[in-house]
Amino acid sequence: MVSPEVDVVIVGAGFAGLTAARDLGAAGRTVRVLEARDRIGGRTWYRTDLFDGVGLEMGGTWIVPEQTFVTEEVDRYGIAVSDSELPARMTWSDRGRVLESLLPVPPAELEDLELAVRALIAAGARLDVDRPLAGQGLADLDVPIRQWADEAGLKGNARELLISWFCGCGNASADTGSALDVLRWLAAMGNSVWGMVRASVLGRTFDDGTASLATALAEDGGTDIRLGTPVRWVRQEADHVVVGHDGGVVTARRVLITVPIGVQRHIEFTPALSAAKLAISTENHAGQGQKVWALARNVPDDLSGYGWGTAFDYVGAMYTVPEGVVLVCFAPEHDRVDGHDVADVQRAVREFAPEAEVVAATTYEWVDDEWSRGTWTTFRAGQITRYERDLAVPEGMVHFAGAHTAQRWPGFIDGAIDSGRRAAAELLAVL
Repeated sequence: MVSPEVDVVIVGAGFAGLTAARDLGAAGRTVRVLEARDRIGGRTWYRTDLFDGVGLEMGGTWIVPEQTFVTEEVDRYGIAVSDSELPARMTWSDRGRVLESLLPVPPAELEDLELAVRALIAAGARLDVDRPLAGQGLADLDVPIRQWADEAGLKGNARELLISWFCGCGNASADTGSALDVLRWLAAMGNSVWGMVRASVLGRTFDDGTASLATALAEDGGTDIRLGTPVRWVRQEADHVVVGHDGGVVTARRVLITVPIGVQRHIEFTPALSAAKLAISTENHAGQGQKVWALARNVPDDLSGYGWGTAFDYVGAMYTVPEGVVLVCFAPEHDRVDGHDVADVQRAVREFAPEAEVVAATTYEWVDDEWSRGTWTTFRAGQITRYERDLAVPEGMVHFAGAHTAQRWPGFIDGAIDSGRRAAAELLAVL
């Protein structure tokens, strides 16, 4: 009989792994966290080295009070957060033409806008986000975003806007992202359309970056965190698990896997992963877009622009600094805009602010990151129906967490923390 070195090895130091490590450590369990990157935080990454000290969130950013798990952690550690300032008006870009109207549709299409809002709320009302969606008869919503819009009978600019908005929420294309997964945002905000907007781009932000909460979790847990330590294989023995990483091996009574969906298949498991987990990892999720930061002059300091037929589907002002306005921009495909090319970013921003002069631009290619293989999790059409029941199910002595395993807020910091708490409780029950 082997005497394991630790009770639990956690693979990944994102918010799921850090939360689980904190809870397990508080219960007296020995934990070692193995993280492939040279930092903690996973798909959040707060940087101050790009725009002359301005803090930029390269990954996850916004939270809302309705996200109770992250809110509890923010309150626990006294992390400073601030509400986003509301813009005086929204900017609408119809294929690069900025509309002068207050609403995104001409008067003749107001009925189409009403139909779109009614369809949105009717669909959201069908979801119970406190139960697995796969068992609620929602397969007709677990379809590509564009297909849902067509089947709902949406028309005109209202149709184009909703498709673009769904793609922006999911950072996914209209032909791959699941409408059901984005509708979950609406349902989780009490079926409020305005709540869905807040959750997407107008919620609260961390004054000192998401790193402030990640660091608080890591320090509270006092956990042994090994950075720059990619895990290559996991082998279950009779009464323990052996984890192989670039620095050697470690034995444990249990293992918790928290890596993103598309990364799981690149770890060799013995016994092999279940067919469902391997299938969804091979397919990967639909969040394959981009987030770009721009520093621009000659733009409104409260710009909040939604567009359809545009390079970016959203461009919004985050801060005003002496050099200009800091803009955050999103596109549902990773190659729509060269986020490092000032001229290309300026071309895309001018579809929302025609006089914009972009003086700096930056991005991070999460899609090309071997430890992420995508941005935030948005399920592909059909994946919720096929795989949701399997994502969090333990396999022998191997357990699973990560935002994608959460029911209410998968893809969000809140979902990651939720999953970390759930997994820690699950592990404590069997250790």
